[in-house]
Amino acid sequence: MPTLKLTLTATDNKHFTIFAENYSSETSELPFANNQENFHLYTVIDALKKLTNNYSSHPDDDQEWMISDGLLYKNPNFFHPQMRENIGKKLYQALFKGNIEQALHQKLANNEDLHIQIEYDFRVSGNSTLSLYPWNLVHDGNDFLAKNRVTFSYRIAHLNSLPSGKRQIDKLKVLVISSQASENGESLLQNQESLINNSLKKAQDEGRACLLSWYKPGENPTFKRLRNYLTDHKLNADKLPDIIHFNGHGVFKKKCNNPMCPKRDTNEIFYNRKIEKCKFCESPLKDGTGFLLFENEEGQPDYISAEQFTNLVKNSQPKPQLIVITACQSALAHQHDSVFNGVAQKLLQEVPAVVATPFTISQDSTTDFIDQFYRVLGNGKSSLLEAVKRASETMKYYEYEWYRFVVFLRYDGDEDGYLFDFQETQLQPVIPQHKELEVSDIKTLKDLLKRCRIITTNRIVRENFCQSIGIEIDDISSDSVASLGDNLFIDTLLGYLERTDNTSAFYQLCLKLEPHFKSSLPLTNKLQNIKNKFM
Repeated sequence: MPTLKLTLTATDNKHFTIFAENYSSETSELPFANNQENFHLYTVIDALKKLTNNYSSHPDDDQEWMISDGLLYKNPNFFHPQMRENIGKKLYQALFKGNIEQALHQKLANNEDLHIQIEYDFRVSGNSTLSLYPWNLVHDGNDFLAKNRVTFSYRIAHLNSLPSGKRQIDKLKVLVISSQASENGESLLQNQESLINNSLKKAQDEGRACLLSWYKPGENPTFKRLRNYLTDHKLNADKLPDIIHFNGHGVFKKKCNNPMCPKRDTNEIFYNRKIEKCKFCESPLKDGTGFLLFENEEGQPDYISAEQFTNLVKNSQPKPQLIVITACQSALAHQHDSVFNGVAQKLLQEVPAVVATPFTISQDSTTDFIDQFYRVLGNGKSSLLEAVKRASETMKYYEYEWYRFVVFLRYDGDEDGYLFDFQETQLQPVIPQHKELEVSDIKTLKDLLKRCRIITTNRIVRENFCQSIGIEIDDISSDSVASLGDNLFIDTLLGYLERTDNTSAFYQLCLKLEPHFKSSLPLTNKLQNIKNKFM
């Protein structure tokens, strides 16, 4: 895949230069740069994060401007039906000026897929809003480039050097952090560990992938446990991840400078951009930074900053090659101290590649993205760029979610995003080593499922349970099973798992049951014996 590398350099708050490698440069003006604070740009970002076309006004919004520029419909309660296209056209006009557009057309004339890499120079872009612009949304008047043959990635020039070439591996090791912590009444997120496990099943059966177990069943996936795991296995490449995946909530917040403030870690969020003082203690607010919401021991949110998470990754030896973050605002960088105050941007100082989003994403689209992403990446032959593009295509185009995940790639010597080189001996299928379940094993599972009562006659509960072990309720039988009595449903479920030889779902089922019987050593031992047959 050929690459068109565009280096963007801010000259002031409104103007920037574009240099196309092996071509020439142009000077351009940033769209939506209405004043020193560029409030129009923040209005655009706020609009792009919406999952519907319903509009609710913000105090900083200039509705007359939004209507004239095609963001709002004549009825100000709705965004314009072509809002994203209109934004994309302005982005295209700013990015592909003169010689830069000619370079684009020359690259596309080969009828090959094209990788456009947007690079920022960190030494001069720190005090500019340049890196906030969603350039991957450019629209040439016919369509969005990213919906056709073009794939985008972002690169931030940095002094830290990274190893060249692919990482030689015989097995792709994935560490999943699936946090249920939330704030302000946000909905709980679906645990995606079983989904990733199922998506990588073929690769695991062929000996090319595995999920790392870094905390015990019944424990919360806390930041402390993650730190302890990475520390305990330092320099042990077999136990350290090639990919870290964080699934949970993310926020971008300003912090109070006063260490005695009772609300110091949970203060104003990104879109309260005019607030400069803490509303609790009147102290000045720091410039914003990104946070990931881990769980603490009580299951409450533990705000882990971009710097904290990056320092943890930095001390992991070897470091992961890729970090995937399916958390809202995880790729958002804002304020004036540094472009590296976003989680993804900060991580890029230490790892070759990050996949994240500056926007909000629905649960359904996140699930679709994750499933396809790991199926493509797990085949051992596809690049990171191909995996993200294919996975983004599965998201709901009619809700405009396809552009929300972005790739940050700072990888010397391989700009196509081929991060891993699987040893050829591992590409041959291997026979799974699990042992056959005995009749007594099935009887034990039936008995434990009935006793713990985690399956009820409620259809939603049953659907969620099935999804948590990596299957869909409608796949169990051609007949409707949602209304069956508990005992019959359990029999039907286990019969389906036996019939399809779904070892992954059996394993996840054991994990689900373990916390309910940890006080009974005999039952715990029985479950462990069953689980061992699939390890």
